[in-house]
Amino acid sequence: MSKRDLPPSDLDAVAAHLDHGWDLLKKNDLGGAESSARKALKEEPGLPEALTLLGSVARSGGDEDAALEHYRKALESDPEYVPALLYTAELLLDANDPEAAAEALKLVEDALDAAEEEDEAVDAMLLRVESLIVLGRTREAEEALRELPPITFPEAGFHLRAAHACFDLGLFDDAERHFNKCLELEPSAADAWHGMGCVFEERERRGDMVKAWLRVREIDLADDPAPWGLSQEEFERIAEEVIGELPERIRRLLENVPIIAADYPSVEIVAEGNDPRMMGFFSGVPYPEKMNISGTPPHLDCVFLYKRNIERLSRGKEELAREIRTTVLHETGHFFGLDEEELDEMGLG
Repeated sequence: MSKRDLPPSDLDAVAAHLDHGWDLLKKNDLGGAESSARKALKEEPGLPEALTLLGSVARSGGDEDAALEHYRKALESDPEYVPALLYTAELLLDANDPEAAAEALKLVEDALDAAEEEDEAVDAMLLRVESLIVLGRTREAEEALRELPPITFPEAGFHLRAAHACFDLGLFDDAERHFNKCLELEPSAADAWHGMGCVFEERERRGDMVKAWLRVREIDLADDPAPWGLSQEEFERIAEEVIGELPERIRRLLENVPIIAADYPSVEIVAEGNDPRMMGFFSGVPYPEKMNISGTPPHLDCVFLYKRNIERLSRGKEELAREIRTTVLHETGHFFGLDEEELDEMGLG
């Protein structure tokens, strides 16, 4: 049953709980949002709107399994409930897995058939593009992009997603246009500024790239940390455990290479042309090159781990721990002279 099928008095109470819950979720009050959703479910068990809210609360808290379970229950209650179709498809695409993307594409087609609101239709069209990209069907993805209406979308986030899709497909002019549209609607959209920096990097416009990425740094530092973030002590403990698991010979070589956990790359590092959202940074001379250096002053080697960036990329504490591990191994790999391609082949990209 949908809330629109309830008697007016019950409808008012349920709508109030749901509206309040979504407002609390926007404020990152996950406990309050969950309480509101459960109050709505107490009024009307199985209500898809309330189950969808519960799923979004779980997802915001980093529990994607619980989120998917709630979304699927919402669809069991109402297979044509468009928000649940869209949120489920979006969550499946986060896995970046072809099998999950194929399921997402089916849900998106159902959403396109059922969508009545403009924002739902645009959302579904973008999810179709994103699904096709994950599936490697790039020509169809480009065709789907051309089906998007040539208008200013109702939300800045839609332009951001269109821009990222264009960038992934190598359509840099279109990507820049959508990033600019996003910034017209939301001037402090850090993701759009970051995307613009990536476009400038592709076009070798270094000065513009650095300006965009310095703006990203400024906005990101003012943002709230992820709700699943770790304390500095916990973060450093996991990094130390990773080093402790390495073979003894490698540990000995790393004894004089400090591993420093910082919140974010410094202004100086970003101004040198480094991505402000990188998760780690090796500063120094790779070990193999040291063997060829003689008669020069010693170089101070150091590995930086950028806590806020690693937390932003992760979607929960378990994934955060895995990302810390991957970043430590990635950056120590640079110390031993491995390049990005070699690290990618080792699964440490």
